[in-house]
Amino acid sequence: MNYHIESEAQKNAFDIVITDNNGKTFKTDGKTNEDYYAFGKELIAPCDAEVVLAVDGIKDNTPGELNPVYVPGNTVVLKTINNEFLFFAHFKQNSIVVKQGQKVKKGELIGLCGNSGNSSEEHLHFHIQNVEDINKATGAKCYFDEIIVNGKLKNDYSPVKSDKIENK
Repeated sequence: MNYHIESEAQKNAFDIVITDNNGKTFKTDGKTNEDYYAFGKELIAPCDAEVVLAVDGIKDNTPGELNPVYVPGNTVVLKTINNEFLFFAHFKQNSIVVKQGQKVKKGELIGLCGNSGNSSEEHLHFHIQNVEDINKATGAKCYFDEIIVNGKLKNDYSPVKSDKIENK
């Protein structure tokens, strides 16, 4: 239910932003990265996994400007025990704290939300794919064991566009 449908690997991707009560993603005029609620927020591992890719050092964009040279920007890919590959994109420059080959535990910090790559504003791009290489991958639908959706606890749920989601 988003523009990622055109990409085989990203067809079930989520772009997660933080909004205020009025649905705005930024505090002031939205001209700097620091204006955005998501910028600098901690991104944690959703499960135990191995880091198979960690790309850092790509500059954060000025809001509204894109960097199509390295589309995902600062990126982490985690390989789960089930041989699934969790793809996280658009981290803040120099914020990724994990390294390739490292084992991470559920809840462990992997980096901070940013605006790097082909990103128009601060957000987390997340999807699951069947192989490590995004250019050869097929995307899989993601279900959360427990998640609060529009104020109600849901189990085994895959959010849809415009759902307001929170951790339990």
